[in-house]
Amino acid sequence: MVGSVSRGGLNESSPVQSFFQMYFSGLDTLSGTYDPFTKNFARGQLELMGLMNRRAQALMEFPSRLGQCRNPQDLVEEQMRYWRTAYEQYTESVERMMELMVPAGAATDETSKDEHDYITFPEPQEKAPTSRVRERKVA
Repeated sequence: MVGSVSRGGLNESSPVQSFFQMYFSGLDTLSGTYDPFTKNFARGQLELMGLMNRRAQALMEFPSRLGQCRNPQDLVEEQMRYWRTAYEQYTESVERMMELMVPAGAATDETSKDEHDYITFPEPQEKAPTSRVRERKVA
């Protein structure tokens, strides 16, 4: 009589399972390598969304602030305040995003910052100009 074997017992040592274990362990290692890049990318996206949120709020409150203006000078001051705030917010966001990009290209090892990789080639030696003058021998 043939004994029944559960499907779990059959798949435990199958070549497909070992292949997938190897594949996913490689993905885990690869994701660890790109972890700083993905974190900085996510922080950059968060900064961009925050900027869009701040500008949308400023745009939504702009009509109510214009309604409080009593003369043309107040109107000009309010417009200048809106654009000055926009400039400041854009500048701050760009600075933060640039700070996030610096570690992505910088070396992570402290010793590699001081060391330089120089390739040196030997200097070519100058050859004396050769003249093709034949020397005559006296017989």
